[in-house]
Amino acid sequence: MTLTADFCDFAADVSLSDLSPEAHAAAVSTLGNALALMVGAGEQPAVDSTVGALAALRGPDAVPLLGRTDSLPAQWAALVHGFAGHLEDFDDTHPASIVHPGPPVVAAALSAAARSGATGSELLTAVAAGVEVALRVGVALTPDALARGWHMTGVSTGIGAAIAAGRLLRLPAKRLHDAVGIASTQAAGLLEALGTMAKPLHPGKAAANGFEAAVLAGNGLDGPAEPIAGRRGLLALHAGQTDGAAAARDGLGKRWEIEDNEIKPYACGVVSHALIEVATEAARQLAGPPRSVRLTVNPFVLVAMGRTDPVDQLEAKFSATHCFAVGYRYGQAGPPEFADEVVNDASVIDLRRRCVLVPDDSVPRYGVRAEITGDDGTVWRAERDHPPVLDADGVRRKATALTEPVLGERAAKFVELAFRPGDWPVDTLLRAGVAEKPAS
Repeated sequence: MTLTADFCDFAADVSLSDLSPEAHAAAVSTLGNALALMVGAGEQPAVDSTVGALAALRGPDAVPLLGRTDSLPAQWAALVHGFAGHLEDFDDTHPASIVHPGPPVVAAALSAAARSGATGSELLTAVAAGVEVALRVGVALTPDALARGWHMTGVSTGIGAAIAAGRLLRLPAKRLHDAVGIASTQAAGLLEALGTMAKPLHPGKAAANGFEAAVLAGNGLDGPAEPIAGRRGLLALHAGQTDGAAAARDGLGKRWEIEDNEIKPYACGVVSHALIEVATEAARQLAGPPRSVRLTVNPFVLVAMGRTDPVDQLEAKFSATHCFAVGYRYGQAGPPEFADEVVNDASVIDLRRRCVLVPDDSVPRYGVRAEITGDDGTVWRAERDHPPVLDADGVRRKATALTEPVLGERAAKFVELAFRPGDWPVDTLLRAGVAEKPAS
C-alpha cells in the first residue's frame, strides 16, 4: 500500500466516534474558529478585491459568502473563504509543521457540503479527516521543505482540502485517491509572499484546488498513483527526500495530529506570540517605555518576521518588533493593533526601534529570551519556550468577538451552529453567516 492509498483509506473510513475526545474537541475548535474568521474578514478591502475579480464567473451553483451579501460558484467561494479565513493571520497553527489547516480545509468542505446537501456532523467529520491528512503531509515535509522556502500551508492543505471535499461529495476510494493526486500536483506557496496579499491567497488557492480536484476526480479525471511519496512526488520535489513518509503514516487513525492544532490568540505570525506575551508582562513590571529591548530568538523568526520597519498591516503581521511594540503599548495584538494607523503611530515606531532581534539556534522555534532595560536602568528578564494557546472557551469568545460586528444579533446563532455541528443542513450555517448589510 502507498502512503497516498493509506491516507485515502483512512479518510474514507473514519467516523466521529473514531476520534479521541481531544481530537474531537480540536476539530470543533478548528472548524468554529475558521468559520468565525471568514465572517470577521468578510468586508475587508482585500476580500472585496478578490470577490470582484471572481464575480464574472458567477454561476447557478452559487454559494453564499460568509460575512458578506455576495455569492460565488462553489470553487471560487472556496477560494474566498480560504483567503478570508487566513487574511488576518488569526487562524490556527500546528506547531510541529507550521501548517495553518483550518481555513483552507474548512473552505473546501463548505463548498462541497453546499453542493451535496451535507449536515453539520458530516462537515465536521470531513474537516477532521482533511485536517489530519494535511498535518501529516506537513510533518513529512518539515523541516526540509520549509528550509527551501516553501510555505507549508500552501503546499500541504490542498491535499487536506481534497480529502474533505471528496468525502462530502461521496467519492469512492479510487476517485478520492485521484482527487489527492490532482491536488498534489498543484501544491505551491512561497515564503517570499509573507507580508503580502499573496500569502492568504495560498490557503485560498489550496481550498479552491482541493474542491476542484474532488469535482474533477468525481467526473473521471485521474491522478498519479503515488503523488505524495513517489520518486518525483510531493516529498521528493518540495523536501528533497521521501524519508518523512514513515512519520506521516505513523499512528494514522490511532494518534491524532489534529489534537496539537492550536488556535491563535494573536493576529500575526505565531513565532512572535511568545514575544507578545513577554511584552505585555514587561509593561506591567516597568514604568514607561523601555530604554532598550534585546530579544533572543530562533533564527527562523528573522526569516519569517524579520521586518523592522513595516509600512502597512500586512507587513506588520510579519514584524516581530512590531508585535513586541503593540504587546507592550496596548497589552494585546488583535486585528486592530495591526491597522495601518497603528503601524505608522510615532510611539509604536519608537518602540519598534528600541528592539534588537538576536538569532540563536538554542532558542526553540516559538520561544524567546528577553532582556528589557527600563528607563530607570532596571533590567527585566524573561524566557518563554512556547506561545500562549486559547482553550475551547477562549476560541468561542474569539469567534463571538469576530462575528458580532458583522452579523449583529445573528452572531449567537452562527457561533452556536459552528461549534455544535449536528444533523442540520450546512445551508443553515451559510444563511446564518450572511452579513446584515452589503459589503462596502
